Amino acid sequence: MGKRETPEEAVRRLGREVFGFLAEAGFTGPNDVDGGFDYAGHDLRITIYHYFWKNEAEVVADVGILGDSGPKSHASIAQLYAECSLGAINHLPGGASSTRLAELRVRAFASALRALLPYLLTPNRTALVRQASARP
Repeated sequence: MGKRETPEEAVRRLGREVFGFLAEAGFTGPNDVDGGFDYAGHDLRITIYHYFWKNEAEVVADVGILGDSGPKSHASIAQLYAECSLGAINHLPGGASSTRLAELRVRAFASALRALLPYLLTPNRTALVRQASARP
C-alpha cells in the first residue's frame, strides 16, 4: 500500500496545475513557500498554501501588494471576491482537513481568481486590495 498524499502535497500538486493561467497573465512563479507556492507580478504577490495548527486546517489564498510605497497590505481571495461583487465571502470557505477538501478549495480559489484577474490587472489594484483587506 502506498503513502497517502497529505493536504499540503495536494495543494502544491494541484495548485501548480490550476493556477497556471497566472503565468500567462504575466506573473512569475510558482515559487515554493511554506506549505504551498506563490506567484509575483504587476506589483502583487499571490500566495496559496495549506495551513494547519492545532485542530484547524485550511487552504489560504491571498493577494499582497509588493513594493515600498505605502503600508504593505494583503487581502484574501474571498475578501476580494466579495469586494468586486462577484459573490459572498462565504462562497469561498478555507477549511480543508482532508486531501479531498484541500483539492476542492484549490479549485474554488483558482476559479475565483480567474474571475478576479481583470480587476487585479487594472491601475486601481492597490486600492482594491487595501479596501478588500478591511472586510471582515
